[in-house]
Amino acid sequence: MLSPDGALWGAGVLVAPRGTTAHVLTCAHVVTAALGGPCGELVVDLPGRAWSAPARPLAEGWSPTPPPGEPAPGAALADSGDFAVLVLGAGHPHLPRGCGPLPLAPCGIPDDRRVAVIGYPRGAPAGLIATARVTGGGGPCPEWVQLDGLRTTGAVVERGFSGAAVWDPVRRRVIGLITAAHTNRTVKVAWMLPVEAAVRLWPPLAGAVRPPIPRPCTPPTVEQQYQLADALLDVPQIGYDSGRTLRDALPPAVRRNIPDHPWPRQQLQALVRTCADHQDGCPALRAAVLNLGGDSVSARAAVDILDRICCVGESGSEGGA
Repeated sequence: MLSPDGALWGAGVLVAPRGTTAHVLTCAHVVTAALGGPCGELVVDLPGRAWSAPARPLAEGWSPTPPPGEPAPGAALADSGDFAVLVLGAGHPHLPRGCGPLPLAPCGIPDDRRVAVIGYPRGAPAGLIATARVTGGGGPCPEWVQLDGLRTTGAVVERGFSGAAVWDPVRRRVIGLITAAHTNRTVKVAWMLPVEAAVRLWPPLAGAVRPPIPRPCTPPTVEQQYQLADALLDVPQIGYDSGRTLRDALPPAVRRNIPDHPWPRQQLQALVRTCADHQDGCPALRAAVLNLGGDSVSARAAVDILDRICCVGESGSEGGA
């Protein structure tokens, strides 16, 4: 998102609700910073793709930034989502191949799923990728959802990420829009406006929401089960007692079907197999590993394998949307 003089102020999400022309979603504070207010004309461009178009804010798609400081008693903060809808100027150039509008999906209940965000901080005009977990509600607006950064090194959500799409790689949909980041970068906390809140603020956006793409689910092979078992044993909080604490952290309906085995590797393989066979087993195993291992390298490695071999997040991921 550029001001008329070409200065970069943030990011945006190109959408095309059914029955409407192309629009761009961004933050209200990005627009006001670029234009000095909610009116005027910005420039939307695709970095490195030789494409740009003028765009103007829609009054009916505007939700102001939450007020700074402590809110007044009784303040309706839900009406301050920091959200803006821009309509592209008539006759804008055709979009380059592979740069069409993005599909949206409701965020639903925050469940520690991993997401990715591409932002444009100063010094990185082609963008930087940050990864995070969707952890829960809160922040300056009650409709915002908190994101916790995953990595101890690498990019974090910061100035220049405002308005960027929050991409769910499992569901292959945008589930939110970055609105703010904690002023202390070492905290690695940011917030997003979830898609369902954006739809409430601008109802035509419902026409851009698409069901998640069904993902073929095949049971993991024995080799894959042992691969995950070995990765789980590498997590100190799991391997020290051969996975007994991990088993106890699973829901009763899952853990009661896990057979006992005297050898740690076989015990963890049996645990993995049982979770893969149970409808809610893989999401439960994922949550238990993250709860025990936290943000450690070994826990992340185990979860990465789990995400590849199990249908994690398919069951119950739409709840609350």
